Amino acid sequence: MECKNCEKSLFADYNYCANCGAKVIRNRITIKNIWNDFTERFLNIDNTFLRTFVHLFSKPEAVIGGYIRGVRRKYLNPISYFTIAVTLGGLFIFVYRKFFPDALDFQQQSLNAKPEANALAQDISSTIFEYQSLFYIATLPLLALISRLVFINSKKFNLSEHFVINVYGYSHLSILVNALYLATIWNTPAFQVVTFFNMFFQIAYFTYIFKRLFGLTIPQTLLKLLIFLGILLVLFIALVIAMAAYMVVNKQ
Repeated sequence: MECKNCEKSLFADYNYCANCGAKVIRNRITIKNIWNDFTERFLNIDNTFLRTFVHLFSKPEAVIGGYIRGVRRKYLNPISYFTIAVTLGGLFIFVYRKFFPDALDFQQQSLNAKPEANALAQDISSTIFEYQSLFYIATLPLLALISRLVFINSKKFNLSEHFVINVYGYSHLSILVNALYLATIWNTPAFQVVTFFNMFFQIAYFTYIFKRLFGLTIPQTLLKLLIFLGILLVLFIALVIAMAAYMVVNKQ
């Protein structure tokens, strides 16, 4: 008998491969063992997903710093965690487009704004929501570069390690926020609150993880935050202008 994963020889009574640790599967797939596999991976209190999710709140330096230092089995790696975040984001987009296509209408109800401005704001909001995963995939390297520049005087983490930090941070926030979106999309006021505070969630959480990772004091944290926000604000304004110009040109 051979392991189906690494093809090493196994004794007949083995339940796990001694070489790669994979579970030995003897039976055909059924709904029951699919469900058992799902619960074992994601609902078991001792599984890596829940441990990663909880510890990214309570001790992000253990998850992120641990991965950078070489801890590979205790927590989900950043790519796997990012994949879960993208999947949940895709589920939200499906629910939003299929069942609640008008959920963002509250963002364009400005009495003083011109209809054209309201329509443009609605288009921008819808585009960001619909392509949020692609948007963040494209911006993650940029965010890593910005955070590396903010900590240019520190050699604790290199650029690639800053990328890992940002992937973990984005993935964690994406899982949390998209779960809140799914829970509140049927209730416009609640959905509006989550949408409004989304950016504040991101700023607060990234400030928190960088404080923990670098062991910053409160004054140091505030200074780094101001530098980060200054760089991000300039880039964000440039991006909004570019998106608005693109949409205006396409509508002509």
